Amino acid sequence: MSRMLLQRLSKSKIWLIGLSSVALFSVGHMFKDLSGKYRRVGEIRNGLQICSARTNQTFTASVIGDTSSIYMDSNFTSATEECFAEASSLIEDYKGASETISKKMNVLSSSVHWFHEALRSSGKGFSVKDNSNSSEIGTKFQVVEENTDSTLELIDSHVDGLNQSLSNLKLALSLIGLVLITSGGWEFVDRRKFQLAKKEVEDEALAELVSDDVSTAMKVEEIIVNALDLNEMTHCSKLITTYRQNVLKSMEQSEISQATPMAMVSGLNEEQIEETANKIWEESEVMDEAIATTELEPLTSKVVDHLANKLIAEGIIVDMNMDDSTVRGESETLEQVIYYVILDALMNTNKADEKRIAVKGKTLGSVYSLEISSHGEGRDTAENTSVSIAKELLSEVSGRMELANLYGEDKDVIGRKIRVIMKTATAQVQDIAEETASAGKTLVRLEKGTKKELMERLSV
Repeated sequence: MSRMLLQRLSKSKIWLIGLSSVALFSVGHMFKDLSGKYRRVGEIRNGLQICSARTNQTFTASVIGDTSSIYMDSNFTSATEECFAEASSLIEDYKGASETISKKMNVLSSSVHWFHEALRSSGKGFSVKDNSNSSEIGTKFQVVEENTDSTLELIDSHVDGLNQSLSNLKLALSLIGLVLITSGGWEFVDRRKFQLAKKEVEDEALAELVSDDVSTAMKVEEIIVNALDLNEMTHCSKLITTYRQNVLKSMEQSEISQATPMAMVSGLNEEQIEETANKIWEESEVMDEAIATTELEPLTSKVVDHLANKLIAEGIIVDMNMDDSTVRGESETLEQVIYYVILDALMNTNKADEKRIAVKGKTLGSVYSLEISSHGEGRDTAENTSVSIAKELLSEVSGRMELANLYGEDKDVIGRKIRVIMKTATAQVQDIAEETASAGKTLVRLEKGTKKELMERLSV
């Protein structure tokens, strides 16, 4: 998995934690509100059953003709009507009830009132005078029972809806809680890994500070680049490498001079100035080519030795099979190119069962092909930092890089390979370099620019 993809997942994880926290708060508030409604509907239903039981007691007393019963007392029946009125008021106050339930409750309260009017007689209680009156009382009570049952059915249906909603909210709370716990645990593990990696880089930097050995520029750059990459500062990582390369070039240019000092060409005529400028231009080109050559095989071995501690710690075996060849390019630049390419292979091999890196080098005419293969993940769609830096450095020595998948016997992707293609140094350039070194020529200053610019400087 590429570093860019990991960074995107890390940012998505933060958003996931935030969104799941907001969702948990919102759904929790909805669950609390719905639970309150469920309790209120339960209280209304229980109250309605109590009121209905009072009407049943009154009707039973009237049927057996117990006129002295407390259930036949006008105070009892008035309290019963107040009971139904209170239940109706609770339904009206309850905002979640449908309009049908409210209307049905009003009808029930009215039917209870007319039932009591049918029982009412003179004095303190009630009496049943004849059979016709008894039939009317039965009819009124039957209406009360029907209205009570229909009202309770509507309330039960509403309770079922609340139960279903509560079940859905419980499931949502469980899922959101699981997402929050998982993403939170993931974030904790990542932060723990980040702190460990940060400590490792800090320890490595401290070891360089207290070491008696002189730290190499490449080692210092490696530590700084790792620290910047760890903090997802990719552009800063590339900047430090580019800046160091520019500094090295400036230092080299200030130290190199031309064999013929500018002071020796003063007073020349136009023809002599042009001839001198052409000579300076040709010698500058040959000198630049002669200096910028590097033996690649020992340089690659040096980089592998530099990474030996990491390779041994990870149990990775490096197979090298390289042709001896001299390529164009400064050794410092090529060393960093090889370092970052092998470092990418090392990181990729950490994700594979087979801990092996293959380094092959072959001369193909005027170019040299250096191929580094590693088992693990295939070619990344987005280049990681190591490959990007290596490609940028390689462009400075007129080289190019190719990335491809590494396939197994079953044509499955088992890893990736990076091919670095560089120009070889010609025999003429090597001879000039040897002659220059043996002659012990000391260069005083190098004039940079076009032939026209050189002629203008010579004519001053």
